[in-house]
Amino acid sequence: MRYIYRIITLNINGIENQTRLHMLEEFIKLHDIDIALLQEVTDEEKLTCRGYHVIANVGTTGIGTAIIHKLHIQFQRIERIPSGRGIAAYLGDACIINIYAPSGTAKRTEREEFFNTDILGLLPLSPIQLIVAGDFNCVLNNKNCTGQRTSSQALQRLTNGLKLKDPWDPNINPYGFTHYTATGATRIDRMYLSEDLIRHKQGTETIAAAFTDHLAVLLRIQLATPKNLRGKGRWIMNTSFMEDPSFRRKL
Repeated sequence: MRYIYRIITLNINGIENQTRLHMLEEFIKLHDIDIALLQEVTDEEKLTCRGYHVIANVGTTGIGTAIIHKLHIQFQRIERIPSGRGIAAYLGDACIINIYAPSGTAKRTEREEFFNTDILGLLPLSPIQLIVAGDFNCVLNNKNCTGQRTSSQALQRLTNGLKLKDPWDPNINPYGFTHYTATGATRIDRMYLSEDLIRHKQGTETIAAAFTDHLAVLLRIQLATPKNLRGKGRWIMNTSFMEDPSFRRKL
């Protein structure tokens, strides 16, 4: 059985202000997001969303990544890397990887090392359907930016080696820029899918968010629903609910 998931990737600019965090929560609910992949997370204790579960990875860099998902969605496994710049979740036959690559021309070497080495700790050991999303802080071709281009040979090798495809539809929106500055615009926030998932894509679009200077990228995709392995006729509470602060308060 397959289900259409609404998945977004969004850089939240390290927001800690309670008002802006509330805006993030309302944004996720307004667009009925199933899984939100967030980057530049700085305070995992404040990152809450009623009706959703938060899995964060703020590591040695002091900034990190997080996955917010509806409570009924059950991941089989979570993987993290020490820097906090990546987190992976296994859902049925798919592995969803959320990354936040080092930014700026001064960190070009660090970014290449991230794609060459660090991200390998998140990749599955055996072939599996892949969704790799996040803030890549670089582009792979001139169509994805105006002005100066920040590219990555390491990311190009990675996407080629894993046979990942960009699901963005240029016929609907030829550019899809997600970050604007005084010197230009870029599509640094994006997603990649393994070849066998491309045919299950239902659509992509960008969505403006008032609490960050990045646009969210929304992917609608059909994924296999994980099988329920619990015994017939027996109800067992999902213990991950207890990690949700709002659920604990209500309980």
